[in-house]
Amino acid sequence: MSVAEERADAAVEAKDALVSSFDQLKADREWLRTHGIARIVEAIMDAPETAAGLDLVKQRARDAGFKAGYNRCISHMNVMSIGGDIEERSGFRDVDTESLLKAAEVSFYDTSLACVEELDNCLEAADYVDRLRMLFPDAEEEDPAGGAGGDAGTSGTK
Repeated sequence: MSVAEERADAAVEAKDALVSSFDQLKADREWLRTHGIARIVEAIMDAPETAAGLDLVKQRARDAGFKAGYNRCISHMNVMSIGGDIEERSGFRDVDTESLLKAAEVSFYDTSLACVEELDNCLEAADYVDRLRMLFPDAEEEDPAGGAGGDAGTSGTK
């Protein structure tokens, strides 16, 4: 009978461990859904590499658009004036703005982001959710007073 009791106790312990693991998985999933994914996206969008790459792409796109608009305007003016080619006035003459734009896009997509490397390091670990929580703490965890600070309850006016 003691063998049966030991088996029953072991089964209860195994069940409790599985329930605990399942509850932890549910909590981890909920944190990822409510906080983690948004924090990851914010980190990528706020990365300095993202801003610099997007600025370059925007500048190259503006240049390509300006050249295309200028060339279209010149072609209309040439037809209207039946004059000679006056493209030499363009600052973009003999500049391949389209290839510069494509190169900027390729460079942007190939840029390595430090925050993504940190994410990769977290995701390689068995306790990746705990590491993500440390990397991207909740707002409540950052300021346990709920953002009240030292001047809680005052509006600054009398």
